[in-house]
Amino acid sequence: MGENTDWRMELSKAGAGLQELLSEGMPTNNPDEWVHRLEDKLGQLSRALTGFCSDCDLGLYDDCIELAPRLVPQVNKIRSEQVQLQASVQQQIQRLHAQEPDPGLQQSMAAIVHKVDQLNHHAVDLVYSAYDTDLGGPG
Repeated sequence: MGENTDWRMELSKAGAGLQELLSEGMPTNNPDEWVHRLEDKLGQLSRALTGFCSDCDLGLYDDCIELAPRLVPQVNKIRSEQVQLQASVQQQIQRLHAQEPDPGLQQSMAAIVHKVDQLNHHAVDLVYSAYDTDLGGPG
């Protein structure tokens, strides 16, 4: 993925891919293959989240604050959500690599998907509020 990557779209796709895998459910006959696919999906999500956060922190949020100083609390909230989400994804990846049993695995993953969706919506809403511009596309 190059310099012109739309990380918001990549984040949305990664969340949707994870959601799709979760909707299949973990098969009882071959859980290892499913967990491997889950690791791949989490890796994609982690890369997209890192790219998304980097893009936003490289000026987008500062631009929003410059245009609309009233948005400082929302920017701070989104930055906090980003840090928490990145930590959740990394923690889940580490748990999978350590093969720690997690009876709530699918619930944990569903919570991550929900947080990705929320983060995406909050960022779009922030930009809309600052620029009074609809970014369009799924969000």
